[in-house]
Amino acid sequence: MLHSFSETVQSFLLILALSTCFTAALDLQAKVEKLEKDYDKIKEHLEAKIIVLETKVSLLEAKVEKQDSLLAVLKKGHKPLKDNVDINEHRRHNATLRTCHEIHVANPSYPSGMYWIDPDGQGIGDPPIHVHCAMEEVENNWYQPGTTSMLHDSESKMDIGNCTEPGCYSRQIKYYASDRQIEALIQLSQNCAQNIVFFCKKSPLNYNGIAYAWWNDKDGKRHEFSNWLSTCDKLSDTELIDHGIIRDKRLPYTRFHFSNPFKGSGQHQVSRLRCHGKAKTEAMPASCEDLWRMGHTLNGIYSVRGAKQMETVFCQFDKRPNEQGFQKWIGYVDVKSLPTYFYVRKNTAFNRMNVAIPFEVEKVNVGNAMDLKAGIFTAPRDGIYFFSFNGLASSGPTKETAYSGVGLFLNAIQVGRTWLHEADVTSNHDRPLTLQLTLKLKANDRVWLEITGMAETSFLYDNHHGHNHFTGFMLDEEIANSP
Repeated sequence: MLHSFSETVQSFLLILALSTCFTAALDLQAKVEKLEKDYDKIKEHLEAKIIVLETKVSLLEAKVEKQDSLLAVLKKGHKPLKDNVDINEHRRHNATLRTCHEIHVANPSYPSGMYWIDPDGQGIGDPPIHVHCAMEEVENNWYQPGTTSMLHDSESKMDIGNCTEPGCYSRQIKYYASDRQIEALIQLSQNCAQNIVFFCKKSPLNYNGIAYAWWNDKDGKRHEFSNWLSTCDKLSDTELIDHGIIRDKRLPYTRFHFSNPFKGSGQHQVSRLRCHGKAKTEAMPASCEDLWRMGHTLNGIYSVRGAKQMETVFCQFDKRPNEQGFQKWIGYVDVKSLPTYFYVRKNTAFNRMNVAIPFEVEKVNVGNAMDLKAGIFTAPRDGIYFFSFNGLASSGPTKETAYSGVGLFLNAIQVGRTWLHEADVTSNHDRPLTLQLTLKLKANDRVWLEITGMAETSFLYDNHHGHNHFTGFMLDEEIANSP
């Protein structure tokens, strides 16, 4: 019986093992089938990816071929490497150049293209700006070599839409430069201009006294087209073109307003702001603005020509000419374009009346304005002058009144006099004569001394010691009137 139980256990274990193996085989088969399905999906996905990649490669090959063709075309007009290096060196080392005009003057061989300029000055104000420089002269065109073109976002045609209320369409012109840089460019240039073109079909700018369109200047002030553009006001069924240009200090255009009251069509196109030349400045600067136009950018104290004489000003060039604190007046400078002062004296007696008193000894005559022998001073410049005469009047004994007088004359007109008299002179008698005047003279005015009155026994006494002295000098020069 024990033997029979053991066989039964073995048979059970064998059946259990066979059952386990069969179950494991079924699980393995399921996993294999799942892997086969996953493989098919992965294969399909990879095949699709390969097709996409092959398509992209084909497109890239086409692009490369096209670029090779373009490169071949560009190489035909390609400048030598040295020219390109020179231009890049110029741009790298000359970032201070403020306009295309200055770049063109620096090297007229530079070609037209995009350049960096800094109108408000290197290292101050706003960053440099990228502009187009037209370096070649165009026949029958406003452009001149060195014309600066300021780019903006409204250079292509812009449709005004279908709104009907006056000015309901509004477009701001956004320039690729700061207001400060634009203003500086205009101030530095001889001329600036900007065009507006309006393509219209039954879209008036003005009609029956109503302004349907206008524009705003740099300060935001409104300007209408009524006295400027009128072609589109005809309400034509065919497309017309209105074209206008502004060349004054209202530039640049900052915003345009249009409307379409009669359900027509309209498009506007705004040109770039174009500036050329160099603003005119006097040879001798009269203000910080003149200095700035000449290219000065360092803050500091400068001498400038004032209304009558040289003046000292503090220039703060990191501000613009129209900004508060750009120029601060400090005071006057004693500057003369032609220094003038003289000192002459006599060494002989003199008693002739109504003629210029001549002098024999010249001690100082800077500027050579004093004619020693003629005794006449000629003013070399407009200005303020000081004159001084010290003389010695002598008289012999006389029962009559002894008297002597000397006058200072300007262009034959007496402007001052010194006089003395004394009665009952019983012996030789000497008395001093003194005269001082400050005069405002014009260039070439003439000044001299004359004896205006003298008794028979009187005269101007002198000898080798020198007793009659005449001195004069320029106090202030009216620099504004100097050559």
